[in-house]
Amino acid sequence: MDSVEDYLIALLKVAKEEKAEVNATKIQKIFFLLEREKGINFNLDFRPWLYGPYSKKLNDVLNMLIQKGIVKVIEEDIVDPFTNFVIGHYRTYELNGNYEVKVGSDILDFFRQWIVKDRREILKYVYSKYTEFTDLEKIREEVLGHK
Repeated sequence: MDSVEDYLIALLKVAKEEKAEVNATKIQKIFFLLEREKGINFNLDFRPWLYGPYSKKLNDVLNMLIQKGIVKVIEEDIVDPFTNFVIGHYRTYELNGNYEVKVGSDILDFFRQWIVKDRREILKYVYSKYTEFTDLEKIREEVLGHK
């Protein structure tokens, strides 16, 4: 079996080819779907969290790839429009260089299918289909369009 690192690099390479934005939410949800719908079990131990299914293990792998310089973080300030104070940061991730992809074409197609979708569309799909992972969800009603 290939490693989580290989799959994450493959996802980011597909995103680069498709010119798709990748944030932590997209990574978490696409890997959740990879386990649930493609049957690839990395034992990432997804749990219900504030924005749906979340895996600390997957986040640790992402951070390790950042530390190694394989993944680059692009950070944009979120500025309060009334005070002009920075109130947070929006982070996206890119593959830093050209790496060999070590996963099958079926996985690349799966990544391509999901990475081009808007984050909101992915969230809506996950929240609708896997309700047991949205118990702690902060924005579930907003995403699903009902209160």
